[in-house]
Amino acid sequence: MNKKLVSGLLSFVTLFGGMGLTSCSDEDGGWPYSVSEETYYANRFGKDVMNMYYLWNAEIADDLAGWDAETNTDPIGTVDRIRYHDSNGYIDKWTMMTDDMSSFVSSVGGVSTTFGWSLTVYLVNQETKQCAAVVNFVHDDTPAARAGLKRGDILLSIDGQPLTTDNYLNLYYNTSLSTSLGRYNAADNTIYDVGKTVELTAVNMYEDPVLCDSVYEFNGKKVGYLAYSAFDLTSISKLIAVCKDFKAAGVRELVLDLRYNGGGYVLTENVLASMLAPQQAVASGQVFEREVYNNYLTEYLQKQGASMETCFATDYTYQNGDEVMNVSTQDANIGLEKIYALIGTGSASASEALLGGLMPYMDVRLIGEQSSGKYCTGMMLAAEDAYNEVPEAIRNWGLYVMISIYQNAAGETPCMPDGLRPDVGVDDEPMLAYALGDVNEPLLRQALTEAGRAYDDAPSAVQTRSLTSRYVQLPGVQKPVFGKRIQQPVSVGPVVR
Repeated sequence: MNKKLVSGLLSFVTLFGGMGLTSCSDEDGGWPYSVSEETYYANRFGKDVMNMYYLWNAEIADDLAGWDAETNTDPIGTVDRIRYHDSNGYIDKWTMMTDDMSSFVSSVGGVSTTFGWSLTVYLVNQETKQCAAVVNFVHDDTPAARAGLKRGDILLSIDGQPLTTDNYLNLYYNTSLSTSLGRYNAADNTIYDVGKTVELTAVNMYEDPVLCDSVYEFNGKKVGYLAYSAFDLTSISKLIAVCKDFKAAGVRELVLDLRYNGGGYVLTENVLASMLAPQQAVASGQVFEREVYNNYLTEYLQKQGASMETCFATDYTYQNGDEVMNVSTQDANIGLEKIYALIGTGSASASEALLGGLMPYMDVRLIGEQSSGKYCTGMMLAAEDAYNEVPEAIRNWGLYVMISIYQNAAGETPCMPDGLRPDVGVDDEPMLAYALGDVNEPLLRQALTEAGRAYDDAPSAVQTRSLTSRYVQLPGVQKPVFGKRIQQPVSVGPVVR
């Protein structure tokens, strides 16, 4: 959906629904309402957007009708409270409002203040509340990478204190810290201190989501491997280069590791799909996915002649920050015959949509653990994108609002409602310290075995039983991109999903 349609729809409502954002004053020229100007206009903006774009606007119609812009003091909390739910809890876990849209856009684009690591935290001793944080991976050229941290390292302390349920969240929020390191001993199922302490200071930087790419050759064929952690816009050029390398190497089967990929931009999903799908489907422009909107938005888009289908393509124009980008995947389609997709609880949204969209066209084998189950598409809509004129008080406000459910060409949403279920269940075990891309890493080993690679040894006993069943996994802090499949209003290029 492009910017013209966004502003056009809100202009339609302004003219015929009386909801334009115009200045307000009482007879004496003062502000007439008990709430501040910022709060008033934020209420109007939130209510306008939820009325028009929100997938479940009919289901929350009573809440929207009761949203009083003149008296409501918490527009952010109101969006959180009224998003679609039933007696069992929230069905929409993702719609959110922010008063700092610029920071939100940066964070989902891969730029944040970070140590550069991905962690899984376990409670290892109920009585002492002792925790252990296992490194899943580190991004290149980040503080964690420069400190020498790698997959399988275990963080045992923070700033000289044992890591416990009381302080482990500081691993995500502190701007600097020191931590002692441990390792897992599979022979006796213990975690031991290696006698090393590292100090880290978080920096504001871009985290490259292309974690690893390799090619394995056996039995006269070549199998590619790509570990990818977020569908951001900056990584598109690197994805194209990697796929061109796979094509040049003669790769026909791909292990696509999305176990830590929580989602991102629909545009990036489309670009990657154009390089993974069968060449014939791409060349003929067959349907990749469809979007199902609310009745109001469906009628509007139909009148505008806008397509609700996304077809495979090879040329893309999009805006990344201040730059207008033009890319082509014309020479980057790998020519794949099969995909082994590595998934887990960290796989969500655009990851699930990509795999579901490819399923009608090719063999997609799922290995790992059940995915998250994020089956909606959201749009990041800034107040300044929503109106031709916007009050300065809410210029940096925005909404990430669920606008559609996606379906593949067969009319199915394979991850709905509870996530993709693996064809072969394999637990992710970062404690085993096999690097992503190591042929002995359990999920990759399963994929390569199915692809025909022979191993001299059988999987060890520790690889065939779950480590995580011995420890309680604690909730962590997800990246801002987690669970997001984002349609971004853009001012260039064709209408996109």
